Amino acid sequence: MHNSGKKAVSRVLIAVVVVVIVLIAGIGAYYALTISRSSTTTSSSSSSSSISSSTSSKSSPNTLVVEEGTQPDSLDPAVEFTTPGNEITSNIYQGLVAPSLTVSNGYIGELASSWTSSANQMQWNFTLRNGVTFSNGDPFNAYVMWYSLYRTIVMNQAPAFILEQNFANFTDTPALAAILNSINYTSPSSANLTVMENPSQSFEVINQSEIALNLGYGYNGNVSYSALLATLTAPSSFAVDPKVVLQNGGVVANEKNTWMETNAIGTGFYLCNSGCWINSESVTLTKNANYWADNLSTSELNYAIQPATLQTIVIYYKSVTSTIADLKSGAAQIIGAPDTSEISSVQSVESIPGVNVTILPIEFGSAEAAYYIYMNPFINSQFNSTLVREAISYAIDYSGIISAVFGGDAQTWIGPVPPGFPNYNQSTSGLISHNYNATLAAELLNEAGYASTLPNGTKLAGSTFPTLNFVYCSDLVSESNAEPYIQSELSAIGIKINPVELTFDDYTSYLFTPTPSANTTNGFGIGYYSEDYFASQDYVTALANSENNYTGAPVIFANESMFATNAATANNSATLIQAYQNVTKTMYNGYVLDWLYVPDFLAVNANNVAGIYAPNPTGSCAGYFMYYNTVHYT
Repeated sequence: MHNSGKKAVSRVLIAVVVVVIVLIAGIGAYYALTISRSSTTTSSSSSSSSISSSTSSKSSPNTLVVEEGTQPDSLDPAVEFTTPGNEITSNIYQGLVAPSLTVSNGYIGELASSWTSSANQMQWNFTLRNGVTFSNGDPFNAYVMWYSLYRTIVMNQAPAFILEQNFANFTDTPALAAILNSINYTSPSSANLTVMENPSQSFEVINQSEIALNLGYGYNGNVSYSALLATLTAPSSFAVDPKVVLQNGGVVANEKNTWMETNAIGTGFYLCNSGCWINSESVTLTKNANYWADNLSTSELNYAIQPATLQTIVIYYKSVTSTIADLKSGAAQIIGAPDTSEISSVQSVESIPGVNVTILPIEFGSAEAAYYIYMNPFINSQFNSTLVREAISYAIDYSGIISAVFGGDAQTWIGPVPPGFPNYNQSTSGLISHNYNATLAAELLNEAGYASTLPNGTKLAGSTFPTLNFVYCSDLVSESNAEPYIQSELSAIGIKINPVELTFDDYTSYLFTPTPSANTTNGFGIGYYSEDYFASQDYVTALANSENNYTGAPVIFANESMFATNAATANNSATLIQAYQNVTKTMYNGYVLDWLYVPDFLAVNANNVAGIYAPNPTGSCAGYFMYYNTVHYT
């Protein structure tokens, strides 16, 4: 199981634009906004972050103003691979399923009304809703869904690997592109149907209202995938209008469609009309007056397909200072929350009357970034010693760093499943986070043959531990602030490090480069991971599978990788949980990665904003909900 080297940088975490959160929507439960940090308000329910407000919005009652730090990378769901893009596409386009509001690791139908799977979970059949149309009136059907899924694979852009794990077929993608461009998706010919109804392919049309997804054609091999439904909530699986695409350049193998990059016509409750995206400034979403679900009864609706309440959503992209000022003046009702490591900015927001600042459940912080220290023995041979790795794990004062860097707004964790994600508690059952113990750390280092120093100043004789480069990202506030503490704590026991600062782009490129091709002496440093779609398996595959073997997440034990694969291919919960427990214990007992911290994430909105549903942490750029259709004023 691997991702073919296509790990994405899942969000922008640059210090001055830390309001960006998570990428790629996925699974999850209905998350309450439970812990208020504001002295003036308290969250009243798990379905809304609103309270009656003393703040008067300066926008019209039908307009919501949101302000964030980073604009979309694209409006094409087959291309966009950062949270700001996902925020837009998730409100314009729709996929087969959406995360459940009430069931952890559960799903509800979006464009699909129901679905079934075979006993071995290799075949999934989806029955589609009737009467669905794009905003221009073009019909949606199984032919369109077939086209949309294959289009993502043929274009082969950054998020394509999410589908390619399990799906693919045609090796001649230019030929498939020509086929995609030739079919009449409203009234397909017999020849067209012969192609789409071929059972020996990944995506198989059963009839106009039913499509089958057949696993086994992707690079995972002929196996099931435990996180399949999670992958289908990603924008890479959203339905696009074949007619519109063909009128504007069609599908070209391995290339982006320039028109689709800045224009969007979907089946969703909002529109992004031509010119809606003003580069580096704003995106304006307008209520879809031709929305297919407008005529459904209340009993037929769910939160993911409910018609929009507000007429207009305007999202501006500004600096943190500007967003805080606009929230204070009432010009904005929601802003991207400052990173909790930017303590002064958080305090500035908390001081604004009539604003609710809420600590979100830890899964939101996990989805943004879960941090660890990696020790790569393929680069630095000293880390072949379990004793050295264990010494480092006890040398770090985790609670002290969380207090100093985050003001307490972060948590320790045990990976590779991140806190709050499905099966985290089961995977870590019986384990406790490694605690700071400088005496034990020095003793372990000495047992490994190196000179060390006890906290009382006693010197333990041995070889001098070589000075190693220690990599961190200078653009990430938390890493820049945490590094001096780590340096001091390691030095105290006898490990000297040479700090190496990398910019965000260089850091992520280096971190996710497979070790065999990494010509580097930098085998030690702070790493992080954030999901490409909201599933525990995405973390486990990335951090524990030898076919990735990233520089920043070296796979040391063969069974570590085996357990990761077992989890990925599990088709029942007992097998999945056992595999997660096995991989977690292997990494824990082997001190493979030193799990550092997961920062808390904050939600910030005016008190009179209601209807915010938070089914998963990979939703909108504001960070605590997916869809704007249910948002309204009290």
